[in-house]
Amino acid sequence: MSIHLSAPPRDLGELCRLERYAFAAKIRLARAVLGWSQSELGLRVGLTQRAIHKLEQGETEPRRATMRAVEFIWREHNIEFEDIGAGGFRVSIHPVVIDPRSREKRGDAACAADRISLAQ
Repeated sequence: MSIHLSAPPRDLGELCRLERYAFAAKIRLARAVLGWSQSELGLRVGLTQRAIHKLEQGETEPRRATMRAVEFIWREHNIEFEDIGAGGFRVSIHPVVIDPRSREKRGDAACAADRISLAQ
């Protein structure tokens, strides 16, 4: 992941901190979009709830393997992040194509969730 800053960072530590906080915000946002708890995300990427919490707070530097696992989840669910200047980012959430036949099996609550996600 790279962040393009409008002004050069004062030092490498500052750049690392900005990247860590941007990644933390992306994790929180994607988890909220997916409606997952920290525990659920942790199960999917092989971390504990506490480790997810620390990542979301920017307290720890994520390992490359962790970043790849989280980014895979984003791609799998059609969530795309675009880094912009000064540590910011844009997010695009693309709806998943839903098979109408699957609605019968999943029930009304799941279908309502599909309508909400498609409307966004």
